[in-house]
Amino acid sequence: MKLSELLNVLKTAETAEEMDVRREEIAALIPAVRTMFGYDQKNSAHQYDLWMHSLHVVCNLPRRMENDMVYLAALLHDIGKPEAQCRGKREGDPDMHYYGHPEKSMEIVRDVVVPELDRQGYVIPCFDVQELLYYVKYHDDHVSVKLKHVRRHTKMASFAMFQNLMLLQLADAKAHIQIPVIAERAEICGRLAGEEGRLLYQKILDGE
Repeated sequence: MKLSELLNVLKTAETAEEMDVRREEIAALIPAVRTMFGYDQKNSAHQYDLWMHSLHVVCNLPRRMENDMVYLAALLHDIGKPEAQCRGKREGDPDMHYYGHPEKSMEIVRDVVVPELDRQGYVIPCFDVQELLYYVKYHDDHVSVKLKHVRRHTKMASFAMFQNLMLLQLADAKAHIQIPVIAERAEICGRLAGEEGRLLYQKILDGE
């Protein structure tokens, strides 16, 4: 499988299962994804293993957007979870947790995935790499409809990238069991990915 073919699959597949049948082809291109195959997240907010969760996140993004990096980020956003798994901080918590996994995922994408693709002859432009790393690093970031939240991100990235990040966070939230805190997160991300986010950005441009 070529990188262009993978991106096309991520952008056009209608179901996670449609992508899963090609897992070995994907792993031949990006060997690091094998750590996600069958990985039990052992967390009550998750109904899928880590690999299938990631594929559902990909499918929850709008189909056929022009931006390639947000789809690749959806596939790889949790790739650092196996290295970040730990017990919760509360006594008696039965769930496993993944504190710091976005940073770990970003490091794996930066230090392992991108160099491996480069070795195979798939050179991702520097700007696209930075965009990919932004999506992975902040995919689990706190969300809020407060102006300071949008302002913080537009200091790091373009507004278009911020709205793509919100689409990624929304897609991620939808791939969880819909407990109240997850449903609330999805609702906020949906608002920020749409007109409400654009209105907040306009306020920033107007100097508020």
